[in-house]
Amino acid sequence: MAPLKPLAVYVHWPWCKAKCPYCDFNSHAGLIQEEPYIEGLLQEIRGWAAGAVLDGREFGAFTAQTHRLESIFFGGGTPSLMQAESIGRVIAECRTLGVLDDTTEVTVECNPTSFATPEDAQRFFNDLRLAGVNRVSIGIQGLKQEWLRFLGREHSVNDALATLDAAQAVFRNVNCDVIYGLPGQTLDDWIKLLKNLSARGLPHISAYQLTVEKNTRFHVDVKRGAWAPIDADLEADFFDATRETLLGAGYVNYEISNFAKPGHACRHNVHVWRYGNYIGIGAGAHGRTTDNLGTRVATTVIRQPEGYLRRMGGSELPPLQRVVQTIALTPPETAQEALFSGLRLAEGCNMENLSKHISEASCEEAISDRETALLVESGFLIRTPTHLKLTETGWPRLNSVLSRLLTALPASATPTPPLDTTPKGAYKTPLTVVIS
Repeated sequence: MAPLKPLAVYVHWPWCKAKCPYCDFNSHAGLIQEEPYIEGLLQEIRGWAAGAVLDGREFGAFTAQTHRLESIFFGGGTPSLMQAESIGRVIAECRTLGVLDDTTEVTVECNPTSFATPEDAQRFFNDLRLAGVNRVSIGIQGLKQEWLRFLGREHSVNDALATLDAAQAVFRNVNCDVIYGLPGQTLDDWIKLLKNLSARGLPHISAYQLTVEKNTRFHVDVKRGAWAPIDADLEADFFDATRETLLGAGYVNYEISNFAKPGHACRHNVHVWRYGNYIGIGAGAHGRTTDNLGTRVATTVIRQPEGYLRRMGGSELPPLQRVVQTIALTPPETAQEALFSGLRLAEGCNMENLSKHISEASCEEAISDRETALLVESGFLIRTPTHLKLTETGWPRLNSVLSRLLTALPASATPTPPLDTTPKGAYKTPLTVVIS
């Protein structure tokens, strides 16, 4: 009997109470239509479980006889606006896609604004645990009121801490998202925040540099001169201070923005960064999987929740054909994506794993160019028989290394959807430094 293939599932919830000024994710402040949306999610899952034909490409059925579920991740938006019972229904339906057992990581992103009182938070987390969730990620973003105001957060510092307390009372596996690099933020205050969080015994901390993305209010503010992002030297200081503080507290910096106590790395994100197969369901979700011909395929679900609900409720087409678009990735595109995600990990990009998706010749072409050799010789990259990874010197310069490395790869003929399918900031670059 063939071994079960690992599969991850990303579930997108597109609604928030308010749109944060830095957020470029598919999130919408508006009327929540939970029941029809959940029905749409269930239809998508059933479509993948039955096997699908999308844009003429055939995909085999994902079943408990062929796959095991590495993880299920509810991201957003603000998934903690969902009813725990709804989350439980989605988890139960995912059992049709693969074996779901005690080893499957099931994460829900949560926002302190979802709860009126600490008691509400406690009840919600208890209900999540009963629904099958075993990990939560709390987006507190900061522990000073002026930082929260600047970031457009509608919760207080006390709300953030109370939500963390409630989560840790129920779950052993809790992550906390925080943002650094705010105008006026000092290194001392940032280090105090990190020490506060580590002293609470959090097993996982995600520390993201504030980036100004297009199509956000912050982008408009910066263009009109309302405020300016911090400079590269200060970015480097924050990055170094983050690593020094959290490594000193016993965390492992397993990915450029993510720190975990041993055994608590986010399995969902690691699976995606290792370029494993994952299904994206829900409005705006992206996925990466392989069709019956062995071609790596990018999937994208229609972005607007209103359009998603309209199509899922008013068409005779099979559910996935109503809302999912696909693009077949070329070997160079596949190599680029695998390098882009794999080099974020401390372990680097597994080139042997990449060869499962593209030919050995294409894989060799991706790592043998003169620019790649120059990066190795300059001390920014290490090449082993199986992996290509950044050195301690290269890791803070990830963006610059990638720009050099990817220009060394064969040119891509077609654009691909963004790989940014996992939780907020999962593909943000925390430092941009020109290699000299």
